[in-house]
Amino acid sequence: MIRPRLPILKSFLRYTPIRSSTSFRQFTRLNSSSVKTLKPSSFALPKSDPNVKGVGITPEGISKDEFKMTKLIHGDTDLSIGITERARDKLNEIASSEEDSSNSVLRIKVESGGCHGFQYNLELSNLNKELSEDDELYVFDREGGKIALDDSSLTILQDSKLDYTHELIGSQFKIVESPYTSTACGCGSSFDFDFEKLEQKQKQTEKK
Repeated sequence: MIRPRLPILKSFLRYTPIRSSTSFRQFTRLNSSSVKTLKPSSFALPKSDPNVKGVGITPEGISKDEFKMTKLIHGDTDLSIGITERARDKLNEIASSEEDSSNSVLRIKVESGGCHGFQYNLELSNLNKELSEDDELYVFDREGGKIALDDSSLTILQDSKLDYTHELIGSQFKIVESPYTSTACGCGSSFDFDFEKLEQKQKQTEKK
């Protein structure tokens, strides 16, 4: 049975993103264990037209089939997130260097902080270890490439995609085609999201 999402969304709407606030942590479960942490610059939002809210540049080579190819393998939710072919390949490449490659997972968290109020945190971790600490994580898999998100992070990142790009400034993971992102800083490590769009999506889901 799909768990109702309204209480979580209401907690978002009650929160006003004051830059110095840490109230986001009250509904985000944080893992303080020692894991490999990627620098914020390795995980960035694509630059977008400041006059168009919530719309980012779509990288070449990303298709609408990314959501169909990305399967939910742990948890129960109607929300989705896509893993592109490039991100899948990089995740599998990283996993191949791990001792327990089948349990390699990229932990994606949304936390308060940064110049726009929120920021991403990426951690390479072990899936069994993560689930032993929080069995309510959602785990998505695309042909071996795995990502794990807590409920609040997935709510914000729903309908977006994890991509891996090769650019002049370097190679990096990116969240792309994020419909609920309103603004992002130039460095791409900090962002804000549109509460109204999230509420509208919640109402549409409830009508189905």
